[in-house]
Parts: sequence; C-alpha cells; structure tokens
Amino acid sequence: MKKLIQTFLPIYILSSQVFAIAGFGLQVGQNVFSVKESYPTISVPNVILNNGAFDNPISLGGYLYLDIIPVVDLEVDFNFQWNKYDINFENDLGEMPTLSFAWASRDVYFTVRKKIIGIGIPFLAKAQLFAGGGYNTHLTTPVANESMLTSLCDDDLANCDVTSLNKTLETYMTNKDNYLSSSGFHLQGGLQFKILMLDSFLFYRQVFADNVILDGKGYGSINLRLGMSL
Repeated sequence: MKKLIQTFLPIYILSSQVFAIAGFGLQVGQNVFSVKESYPTISVPNVILNNGAFDNPISLGGYLYLDIIPVVDLEVDFNFQWNKYDINFENDLGEMPTLSFAWASRDVYFTVRKKIIGIGIPFLAKAQLFAGGGYNTHLTTPVANESMLTSLCDDDLANCDVTSLNKTLETYMTNKDNYLSSSGFHLQGGLQFKILMLDSFLFYRQVFADNVILDGKGYGSINLRLGMSL
C-alpha cells in the first residue's frame, strides 16, 4: 500500500496542479433542431421550388481551454455541423433533377465558464459542475430561394432550362462567397471529469443566433469532449 501511495501521489499532485492550466481535445455533438420542408413563395406562375426537411445534424470539431485566471476559465471551440436534404424545382419545361444537398455550418464559440461545484476522488480524479456563456460566429450554406434561382436562370424562371440546373445550383450554393455569416451568444452547462491527464466534458449548449437555421432564432446541442490537460 505504501508503494502504491508513493507511486501515485506525485502523479496526483502534478495533475492537480495542472488541472487548472489548460486542456485541448476533440468534440462531438448532437444538435437539437428541425428544419421543416418548405415551398418558398415564387411570384412566377407554374414554378415550384421545394426545400426538403432535415433535423438533428451531427457536429464534429475541437476545443482549447485556459484556466490561468483565478475565478473563471476561458475556452474556444469550433465545429462543423451538417445534414442532407433534397432540393426540387419545376417549371413549364419540366423538373430539375433532384439535388441532394449537404446543408453545413462552421461554428466558433468563445466562452467564459465557471466552476459551480467541485468533487475530488483522492489520487486519481477530479470532477466539477460548471456553467458559462459567450459569443459565437457562424458561416452557413445558403438555402435556395426565388432571387437565387432567378439570377441563375437569367431572370426567366418560367423558361429556365432545368436539365442541368441542379449542377449550377450546387456550384452556387457551395461557393464560399455565397455563405451566410452570422453571430450570436450562447449559454452552456455540464460536467467536467478528469482522471490523471485525461479530460472529458459532457454539456448542453443553447445558441441564440439568426440565419444559422431557416426561420430559427437558435438551437440547442448536446456535446461530448475527450482530450488532455496540460
């Protein structure tokens, strides 16, 4: 027993000291929102545009945090979230081949978080409940609408050649110059658990931001982090 204590005590002391310095790792999340199927209003008769439904996209990214300020921790994390949906268009000349498009968003979060309750497991682990909030930015693929298609169809939706319109539309929507930029704020809370140098988080985040999801003012997400502390 004495040897066990002599072996693990220095490691525990070292890890305790660095627990509050920094950490980094991977983050995976399940976003909680639904985008309903929609038929955007088209002012031209006999022209129909349909954007399909999708929900609960997966996100993947990374994080870095610093705990060099006595009262709070500072962190930044980024992720990419995505899901597929179908886009259909038709006019008097026929139907566009269905475009199976990948809605996607690149998100960056800057957060100040604070420990609410700390729990220690001697020699091996630490855990804490935390809460925080901060600022976020988003870069999101656009959603097809009348003005977009009118531009691609040379101002003539009724007589637009639909045979290759799906490819033209996909090229336009995946062009980074046409992505939608937005920002907002968020609140989050959850549990951090550390065993020796291994670090993990499980938390819920509520985002308040326009233009990330269609007709939505924000969304929630459940996130899991796995990484290391320094």
